[in-house]
Amino acid sequence: MDEVSITIAAPPERVWRLVSDVTGMGRFSPECKGGRWVAPASGPALGARFRGRNRRGLIFWTTDCTVVECEEGEVFAFEVAQSKVRWGYRIEPDGGGDGVVLTEWREHFGRPHLLIRAVDSSGLVGFRRERLMVEGMRTTLGRIKEVAERK
Repeated sequence: MDEVSITIAAPPERVWRLVSDVTGMGRFSPECKGGRWVAPASGPALGARFRGRNRRGLIFWTTDCTVVECEEGEVFAFEVAQSKVRWGYRIEPDGGGDGVVLTEWREHFGRPHLLIRAVDSSGLVGFRRERLMVEGMRTTLGRIKEVAERK
């Protein structure tokens, strides 16, 4: 499992709204370009499905995702069918009273589809893919912090 944390001077509800808005995630992530809820879902809820859009260099792809944890102000997590990776965000008090610690995490829960394994090993989406994912998590959290603290 990989995880990265950052302290944010904002209320947990505001941070949760940012991380659970899959339609707007493209403004934070260096790879995810956003997503759309798959009917009948229209927002974050346990079992809701969404289609993610991603880009790395010249390569574009979509993902089929299902929300597996969803507690407002506390946690938002989803599983990606193709890569067999579970992504999540935990929001915890920062100990100082006014802010939160936001942790983004990811873990493999199965063997990715053959096509995903082939693309990953080809380098088309970057060599050292696992390291790129952790660097992307740091970038994402930094951008979320900027927006959350600005409001």
